[in-house]
Amino acid sequence: MDETTREVRRDGRSIELSAREFDLLRLLMMHPNQVCSRPHSRPGVGLQLFGDANNVEVYVRYLRQKLGDEQHRLIQTVRGVGYRIKA
Repeated sequence: MDETTREVRRDGRSIELSAREFDLLRLLMMHPNQVCSRPHSRPGVGLQLFGDANNVEVYVRYLRQKLGDEQHRLIQTVRGVGYRIKA
């Protein structure tokens, strides 16, 4: 991830992300292996900037599709709490 050019690459290929998708990925990457909590769950690194929990789920789904993370190995769901990115 290059924050200055807002470019994302995985396995040598460029990945086109919307501004929201990029911001969500950046948030997760700034806190590797740490749970980013859904809005209105527990305190911690929050995803409140992305609206309600349904919005967050949609953006996570988009990110997983674009990153080729169908098995949820990169962006992991922590049930009832939120998401984390595996470093």
